[in-house]
Amino acid sequence: MSDVRPHKVKDIFVEGAIPPSFIAESIAKHSTRTDIGAHEIFLGQVRGDSFVVSHPEPSRRTNHDPKNTLRQVHHDSRVTAIEYTTYREMAMERMTTLREEAFTRWPTMTCLHVHHSLGTIKAGELCFMVFASAPHRQQAREAVAWVVDAIKANCRSSAKKFFRAVTTSGKAIRKGLEFHGPTNP
Repeated sequence: MSDVRPHKVKDIFVEGAIPPSFIAESIAKHSTRTDIGAHEIFLGQVRGDSFVVSHPEPSRRTNHDPKNTLRQVHHDSRVTAIEYTTYREMAMERMTTLREEAFTRWPTMTCLHVHHSLGTIKAGELCFMVFASAPHRQQAREAVAWVVDAIKANCRSSAKKFFRAVTTSGKAIRKGLEFHGPTNP
């Protein structure tokens, strides 16, 4: 009989941003485990990327443009939030398979915790956490790197990026929504 038991399906999703206090509590819960020698944590955060938004805008009537035609206007914009959605059951099943493979690849790993946000997450807030514990740091590091990449490749989610267009003086002139889906966490 094999010692490897299948892992139960875990709901890795949290509504809203992952609070820093949750990460601290996760670490503290492991302080009684004397078989653990290393923890490795990956934290994903929503970036406030800058980009240029172009949209048509009527020209002012001038002698050069008597018909008041449209012209392209460009504004600097910044991502203000991302809204994550996913097909929860399918993603949880895929994550269970990835967990089982991770424990097969790194059999000395003692813990593996994955959490991903759903809902609207503001720029600067945490949206993704992978936390592995093992007797030695190398196993924990390798496991976290592999799990992050495997989730990105296999557990797709959809994201809507919210942005704010601003003038060069910083005044908000346009808010918008850009749909990107499916995307990776």
